[in-house]
This record gives sequence, C-alpha cells and structure tokens, in this order.
Amino acid sequence: MHRIRRISAAMMVAGVLGVAAPAAANATALVTISGATSSYPLVSLLAAKYVKLHPKKIRFKITQGGTTTGLSNVKNGSDTIADVAQEPNASDAGLDFYPIAKYGICVVTNKSNPVANLTQAQVTAIFTGKTKTWSAALGATATGPIDVITRTAVAGVLTSFKSLLLEGKSVEASATEESTEGLMRQQVESDPNSIGFLSNYQANKGGLNSVEFNGVACNQTTAASGQYAGVAVFFEVTKGTAKGAAAAFINWIDDSSAAKKIIASQWVPIG
Repeated sequence: MHRIRRISAAMMVAGVLGVAAPAAANATALVTISGATSSYPLVSLLAAKYVKLHPKKIRFKITQGGTTTGLSNVKNGSDTIADVAQEPNASDAGLDFYPIAKYGICVVTNKSNPVANLTQAQVTAIFTGKTKTWSAALGATATGPIDVITRTAVAGVLTSFKSLLLEGKSVEASATEESTEGLMRQQVESDPNSIGFLSNYQANKGGLNSVEFNGVACNQTTAASGQYAGVAVFFEVTKGTAKGAAAAFINWIDDSSAAKKIIASQWVPIG
C-alpha cells in the first residue's frame, strides 16, 4: 500500500459510510462516515465508485450532521471516518486528518441582486452586522435590510469561512442559521435580500449570484490556480491512524486516477 498523506492532530490539534473489520475473509466490510454536508456530494460519489470497483467487498453508510458531529462520532467510536471541512485544531488531539480535496468558499446573493464584487472589508462589515442595508453595498440592486444567512456552529465550512474571508471574526448573532449547504442555498435562492456562503459546488449552480471577492471570481478554476483567497480543504478523519477498510478507501482516494477524475469534476485535487 502506498503511503497515504495525513495530518496528525496529536500535537496540535446522509447516505452511505465508518469501518468495521470483516468477521471473515469473505465478509463485506462496513464503513460508516458522518460529518460535513459540504463534502457529502463528493464523498458519496467516491464511495459509489469504490463499491463498484470492489463488488461485495465493502459497503458504506454515509450521513451528514456537520463537521463537529462527524468528529464527535469518530472520537466516541460510533463512526470510523469523519467528513471534515476545516483544518485540525488543538481539540482534535488523537485524530488523523487525511486531505482529499480542496474547495472554494463563495459569497452568494440572490440572482435578482447580482452584486459583482465585494472586498474583504465589505464582506466582514456585512456578515458581522456593521453594514445592515443594501443601499450601503456598492453594486447592489436590492434595497432594504441585508438578510445574513449563515450555517450552524457544527459546520466546518463556517469555521473556514470565518478564518479565510471574515478576518477571523464571527457572523452577527441575528443571522439566520441553516443546518446544511442545501438549505443555505434554498434560503438565498428564495430571499432577494439575502447573502450567504457556500462551497463552489453549490454556489456555481443556477439560481444564485456568486460574488467576486477582492476582484476574483469564486469557482473551481480560480480555486485550483490559487488566485481565489477562500480555498479550504476537505479531510477524511480517523481516530488514530486509519486501518483496514478505512485505510484502503482513503489510500484509493489519494492514489487512484478514478478518484482524481471524480474530484476534478467539481472540486480541486490535492497535489
């Protein structure tokens, strides 16, 4: 087996997938995974392809719930792998982080309010509540109050958003919280006065306006080139070094051209 890339947190830090050792040589291994809703589409595609390549050898149970939930489930042993959309930190001691893909975090508005560009200072002012009306935002066609939409505290993409695009500051307390990327997208699509943030996979679909950040568009191309500032990493995370079926799956993501093709379809491969 090739060496798989990992970031150990020991010193610093739904659908189909966690891992159980097979009871017999020919038994089907079960891998259960929970965590980030932002990486759920990617991991679901990767798991489906892996099962197709290894028929009757492995099955996955993948649920969502947010990065924090996934990390908690791995720590307490109820799942083998956590889908994580943020960097490891001190509370993650004893966990191993395996980077599988990069993604851009895009600021989005309703399509009827096609704001072209916001600077970091403007994004920070809007999401922290300093700027409260669209009349104070350059290029906005909406009028009236700005409806800030955010994610619940368990979301790794929220942590990454604050770190990369919000100067480390917190989103205003009165913002509407959504538990998944899909619900965030629906809320921004339905509210002409809203603003939110999504991974590029969700943001670049119809019904939304993806806002340039400091003059750079947020999409797969600019994330891959390094031009866009808001690029984060998706991780698969295990309690200690990945073993058995979990290690085989993560290693396949790291080495396989089939996995890289899936990642490159919407996201950014590692390395």
